[in-house]
Amino acid sequence: MKIAVISDSHGNLKAVKQAVEEMGQVDVIIHLGDYVEDALYLRTITNIPVHILKGNLDTFADDGSISLETTLGGFKIFACHGHKHGVKNDLHRLYYAGLEKSAQVILYGHTHHAYIEDDGRVLIMNPGSVGAPRMGDPESYGLITIENGEIEAKIIPLWND
Repeated sequence: MKIAVISDSHGNLKAVKQAVEEMGQVDVIIHLGDYVEDALYLRTITNIPVHILKGNLDTFADDGSISLETTLGGFKIFACHGHKHGVKNDLHRLYYAGLEKSAQVILYGHTHHAYIEDDGRVLIMNPGSVGAPRMGDPESYGLITIENGEIEAKIIPLWND
């Protein structure tokens, strides 16, 4: 199973489309928020299921949810934008929120900075920002591959034209 993780697209539909073209065949896309409209756009350009989460800039959006709890490829996943868990300060609140939900994978955005950590108990990933990166990071998305009970997470930078 392949899971694409996108966050913080901020209306950059060109980058969203480029990410979809580059990621190849995936089974599901999780959009972690900022902007819900961009996640809805994903649904128009793919036949892939798209989970839509709300970010801090999606307060008034009708679509999307604040968080996602699901099992994909045998792994329990907790996903959110991260702003309600103070991820710009540290990951403690997010980490423990995921543990309370028995998550094996925690996905978040909001910081616009790509990050992966696997402490042997929980894999935490922020795919960075596909549309408005910061701190000199490239536009990026995440790709999670689950095969034979093993999980691998990567940050994929977009190729700039």
